[in-house]
Amino acid sequence: MNTSRRVFISSAVAAGLAFAGILAAGNAAFALQAAAEDPIPHIDVVVEKVPPGNAFFSGPTDARGMLYFRHLDAGYYEVRDPDNTVRAGIRHRGGPARWQLRQRRDSRRPIWTLADQSDPL
Repeated sequence: MNTSRRVFISSAVAAGLAFAGILAAGNAAFALQAAAEDPIPHIDVVVEKVPPGNAFFSGPTDARGMLYFRHLDAGYYEVRDPDNTVRAGIRHRGGPARWQLRQRRDSRRPIWTLADQSDPL
């Protein structure tokens, strides 16, 4: 049974359009995921260096979800809520720090991330 050339071409075009739709939907989902992190303003947090795990800051983020420090030693830091239920970590090279605390909107449980906004110079 021979398939006509017109049917073959239209099937190939339909398959190509469907694949392009899948790619477009995937890119749209990626864009939504990237935009799904919002700053967390005015939330009480605790900041500690790991190790040794000693808290050196306890207080709220500002209106943009930012935390500012004049000088931090190089190392790994964790920011958590006072109840120790949600945390985020970041590696810092040392010196002044400007971090923005963000949270994903579309998850069942909060997931925090820290974005380093520090000027490298």
